[in-house]
Amino acid sequence: MIPTPHPLRGRVALVTGAARRVGRTIVLALAEAGADVVIHHRSRPDAAETLATEVRAAGRRALVLAADLADAGTASALVASLAAQWGRLDLLVANASVYEPSPIDTLGAAALDRHFAVNARAPVLLTIASLPLLRAQGEGRVVFIGDAAGERPLRHHLAHSMSKAALHCAVRGLARELAPLVSVNAVLPGVVLRPDDPDEVGLSAALARVPARRLGRPEDVASAVLFFATASTFVTGTLLPVDGGRLTVL
Repeated sequence: MIPTPHPLRGRVALVTGAARRVGRTIVLALAEAGADVVIHHRSRPDAAETLATEVRAAGRRALVLAADLADAGTASALVASLAAQWGRLDLLVANASVYEPSPIDTLGAAALDRHFAVNARAPVLLTIASLPLLRAQGEGRVVFIGDAAGERPLRHHLAHSMSKAALHCAVRGLARELAPLVSVNAVLPGVVLRPDDPDEVGLSAALARVPARRLGRPEDVASAVLFFATASTFVTGTLLPVDGGRLTVL
């Protein structure tokens, strides 16, 4: 069988945190595969609209929606807006994330709450809000963007690491709860792109522990998302490291 060049043609995907970096690349990959894409952002309307223009130029529909996912009430409002305008959702990609240093000597409730609100709570609430639309397709898909740090915590980033570990637990729990109509999986990136404010010493040390001996690329993550978006829904509850082999080899 010759694979179709546009396996997601006619399908609708929602990508959170989509205006820049990895989220942007995921949107473009999904559009290239034929999907119409809902582009969520929190505070980057110009970047989101520029991305939407690129998606439309590729012949796909694009819808830009803004929401602060740290607010628990915005998940249902975001999905309601999508439903009102397009009335369909086949794929939810929960990519929006908070990644801030949290040294143990200064770690407090505010940092923990901020990370858990966006990194763990919001994806679950978005999934719950999306269920009627996802189930209506008969084989809805949810892909969370986790983090290798959720399996092997990063020093000075305990809040982030803990919140991603909670997200990974949610993948397994939701996969059991939502089968057989909705599959739930996660991509676990390692070091992908340089941080906006890199710790050069820490970055070099991290790369020394990566068998692939390079930084990850947004395209590496996007290809894993595409796999889950097009694979059989028999694939569910899976945590897929995309980290150059660090978790699985070392």
